[in-house]
Amino acid sequence: MDIPFIRFAFPVFILYLFWSVLLANPWVEETQASNKKLEQMQELVARGKELIAAGRLEEALDPSLQLHKAYPENQIYIKQLADIYDSLGRFTEAAPMWEHYLEYSPTPIEGCPQIALAYRNLGQRAEEAKAFERCWHIEANSDTILFYAHSLEMQGQYGRALELYRDGFSRAPDYADMAVGLARIQMRVGQIAEARTGIAKVLEKAPDNVDGLLVAGMVFARTGERAAAIRYLEKARTLAPDYKELGEVLASVRRGG
Repeated sequence: MDIPFIRFAFPVFILYLFWSVLLANPWVEETQASNKKLEQMQELVARGKELIAAGRLEEALDPSLQLHKAYPENQIYIKQLADIYDSLGRFTEAAPMWEHYLEYSPTPIEGCPQIALAYRNLGQRAEEAKAFERCWHIEANSDTILFYAHSLEMQGQYGRALELYRDGFSRAPDYADMAVGLARIQMRVGQIAEARTGIAKVLEKAPDNVDGLLVAGMVFARTGERAAAIRYLEKARTLAPDYKELGEVLASVRRGG
């Protein structure tokens, strides 16, 4: 039996399927849009790299900002922006960008010590100190220990600083900055003999270590050996004539202070 309705309905149904899949379904347009966006992002990435490599950092900001806007939690673009802001001396923008990096990066230690140094350059000493402590909590390695210990030393927290310097020195005894820091804090807490021994070892390996010479001068000044202190400090001054703290210490020792 011929059923006209069925003969008519079937091709209509096929046409409906064709329309819904190929015309009404937006997946084709979405794919095209996605591909176009991907191409645009790739162009921005390439442009940013090119400008950064050429040292044209101000121009590199625009593609970097566009990438960050498109992918606000992508640690690669966050770090790229933070590095640019640092290099341009725009620390007001660098500091929060490094905060984002620590928040979203799977390897936040790579934002250290930059985040603390950004706060230092802004004169925000309290935030700087907190950042050094945070970096130490993220990963206690010789660098984070050194920075955090020095930060505590500058705050006058000598006991805690001494503990950290000792820890750092036990991990990296050949790290000259750590050995110098340990000797300096030992001098500050009155462990003069230990400081003298430690700084002598540093200068034995690196006789032109300016910070080592400075600490040696300070140690000998503490023991009343003024002539020896001046010799160390004058040698350091010839190596680093623009070192402000060194000049101040030398002037003080010369005055008998």
